[in-house]
Amino acid sequence: MAFFIFWICFITLGYAFMGYPLLLRGITLLHLRRPLADERFTPLVTLILSVYNEEAVMGEKIRNFQALRYPADKLEFIIVADGCDDGTEVIVRSHAKGDPRILLLRQEVRGGKTVALNRGVARSRGSVLIFTDANSLFAEDAVSKLVRHFADPGIGLVSGRSLYLDSAGGGERNGGAYRAYEEMIKEGESAVVSIIGADGAIYALRRDLYEPLEPRYINDFLHTVQVVLRGYRAISDPEALCRESVDESYEGEFRRQTRIMAQSWLIFITQFGRLVMKGRLLYAAAMISHKLLRWMTLPLVMAMVGAGLLLLREGTIYGAVCVVVLAALLLALAGAVGRGGGISRAAYLFILLHFAALYGFVKLVSGNQYTTWNPRAN
Repeated sequence: MAFFIFWICFITLGYAFMGYPLLLRGITLLHLRRPLADERFTPLVTLILSVYNEEAVMGEKIRNFQALRYPADKLEFIIVADGCDDGTEVIVRSHAKGDPRILLLRQEVRGGKTVALNRGVARSRGSVLIFTDANSLFAEDAVSKLVRHFADPGIGLVSGRSLYLDSAGGGERNGGAYRAYEEMIKEGESAVVSIIGADGAIYALRRDLYEPLEPRYINDFLHTVQVVLRGYRAISDPEALCRESVDESYEGEFRRQTRIMAQSWLIFITQFGRLVMKGRLLYAAAMISHKLLRWMTLPLVMAMVGAGLLLLREGTIYGAVCVVVLAALLLALAGAVGRGGGISRAAYLFILLHFAALYGFVKLVSGNQYTTWNPRAN
């Protein structure tokens, strides 16, 4: 029994982290579906933003919108203030006086991001919607990069890419290597099937495909599923960039990831059956490969190591795997106490994020669905 447990876990983990990306890469080399991007395609675009107490970044966000290189008469910005009790609304009004493209909507009672987005979309005029966060600043050409893909009638959603910078203005935080790895997977999914989840700080959606969401759902994951269910493709454009300064503790990142994972589990549980019933089997398989198997990493590792310890006398591979896992744990411990280099911090974050995946599931089944939360910036 230990033999089968070890090898099932070993093969599953190997497929999730290496086999699936390599499979995507191999398919793209054989058959790459490129969207019919057209730089001249400039439809009316609406940026949608839900804010709660974002006075620290709101002025810079609006100035960032005004600096975008896109036809000014084809761009509008709808900001929904979700029960703000700071100076956010004052800042928005002061900018809106001189720029009729900016519209402020108020929710007296805080209802959460999803409720605010529903309200914002209802007032939008653009045929393309772009969703963003208050502390995410777009590159000047980001809107053009996103929108050009909608010249292809088969494209329903386009995700950009966030660069997380430390608050002191330094380089990219939380490891460029892992993010490059994720971008490689998204590139493969874009070409083969569709991406599994958009970047919530910067993604565009056809207005006709928007469906009002229940407050319990996280929009950037569910929107990709809805696009696929409607027969369209969701792709990634790593050239559509935004930057976000981050200065958050591991504890804060764990809370954030726990919330995201609770909502992600909810979407997986409620939408996976719909994908299968609609015949979107490749996308359903990709969701298992990219999401579910990753979320189960820690239980699979624990089961594999437990079985490996029982098989130490059966071959050196079992001992080698146990040693590798122990080394990774020691690196993570060094990262947790702030020692070691980037590798130890990456090891700690790897364990923290995958533990959040399990804890998020626990929070979901215990009834916590996170309809409201505080953004990073406040």
